[in-house]
Amino acid sequence: MTDSQASPVALVTGAAGGIGTAICDELAAHGYVVVAADLGGAAPASATHAVELDLRSGDSCRAAVAAAVERAGTVDLLVNNAGINARGATETMPEEVWHDVVEVNLNGTFRMCQAVYPVLSTRGGNIVNLASTGGLVAIAGSAMYGVTKAGVIQLTKILALEWAGAKIRVNAVAPTIVPSPMTADVLDNEDYMTAKLATIPLGRVVRPEEVAAAVRWVASAEAAMVTGHTLCVDGGVSVL
Repeated sequence: MTDSQASPVALVTGAAGGIGTAICDELAAHGYVVVAADLGGAAPASATHAVELDLRSGDSCRAAVAAAVERAGTVDLLVNNAGINARGATETMPEEVWHDVVEVNLNGTFRMCQAVYPVLSTRGGNIVNLASTGGLVAIAGSAMYGVTKAGVIQLTKILALEWAGAKIRVNAVAPTIVPSPMTADVLDNEDYMTAKLATIPLGRVVRPEEVAAAVRWVASAEAAMVTGHTLCVDGGVSVL
């Protein structure tokens, strides 16, 4: 945000999902103009604008950024929240499923960072990438998700280094399991959740609102000297 701009503009991908909605709500509550980006242009009520986005297409990523600038005037913060998952044994996972997860989670994050750079580089700004503790610790049955999130963490570090001269801060937020449509398949699985909670020292899942608060803080002026960092919101998983 600059002195001449009262309300910063945040572009949030995957905005219609559970975590995406919480992020949009949190940013809007703290004075952001929120541009929600999702397939089909779906958006939570807290968003001021909505744009359509397909992370598998560089053209779509560039068009989403252009639309955000056209409707809101600029972009000060990009939140790369969108992601997909596929669980299963690595030895039997179809190659096309691997490619789908990589294409959205890692390649899509890269595409959006690249697409927003021309806007942010004119006066500085922030990028917050949604990673996962799965990118920091090994989780059986989640090879694809973990590898893509580890890639997002490394991409965060490299872009923070490369783009510091343009006054662009790049950070990541890495939660453990969060109740959302993407985790709905395991939340009701008692055996899975018992084992999962046993790996979390604080003994519970993360609320979407807690992830959103971390995203807002790391993009705020209070974190002005924080870049290239992955903020874990995981109840201690990553310290084990």
